[in-house]
Amino acid sequence: MATQGTPSPTSRIVFGLVCIGSGLLPALASFDLGPLDSGDINGPPWLGFLAGAIFIAAGIALILGDRLRDSAFSHGLFALMIGAFAAIANWIAFGPGPRECTIAVAGLLFASGSWGDQIACRAGFGLGAILLDGFVLWMIAAAVRNIAGPGALPNAIEKLGVAVLLLSLAPLILPMLLFPIGKILREGFATWRATGRWPRNEAFIQRMKEKRATKP
Repeated sequence: MATQGTPSPTSRIVFGLVCIGSGLLPALASFDLGPLDSGDINGPPWLGFLAGAIFIAAGIALILGDRLRDSAFSHGLFALMIGAFAAIANWIAFGPGPRECTIAVAGLLFASGSWGDQIACRAGFGLGAILLDGFVLWMIAAAVRNIAGPGALPNAIEKLGVAVLLLSLAPLILPMLLFPIGKILREGFATWRATGRWPRNEAFIQRMKEKRATKP
């Protein structure tokens, strides 16, 4: 029996089949098969295939449940889903052609099809694409390390993945760093205007003097 909060095997099979069925429609449409065709995909045919593959992989994971735990197949399904998300996000952010998104930032609504909408749409998906690219590189490094063992190549790929992840988080990290720095500079400037001297951390300076004095 399923524990509280855990779906039963029957529920997993039902929801898994629904996911697989939902994914088959766009995946088959990319090959002009089924009730839809490639003309119904708002983009290149491979976009529909990858979007469908995400749902199919999720459906398989739901059906198999705990049997996937810590298996190579589960890592493959996860890598497929993250890689597909990354490919779709990269195409939206950096691919050719116009982009249309409905975006509202702090009450400011960008009109669909405007240059502001184009930039905001690509920028939003671009950050997500770079974040997913970093995860993909991280997974590639782990796969190479598992296959070939530790070495310079997986370490280099992993470092590149971490750098890409940090790059994607920069728009969030930089404001968090700049705000306290700006506050300190503003307070220091106010002290300088009032006293003619820049503020000094006397306690820190005293500790440094004592530390130097104790050195042989």
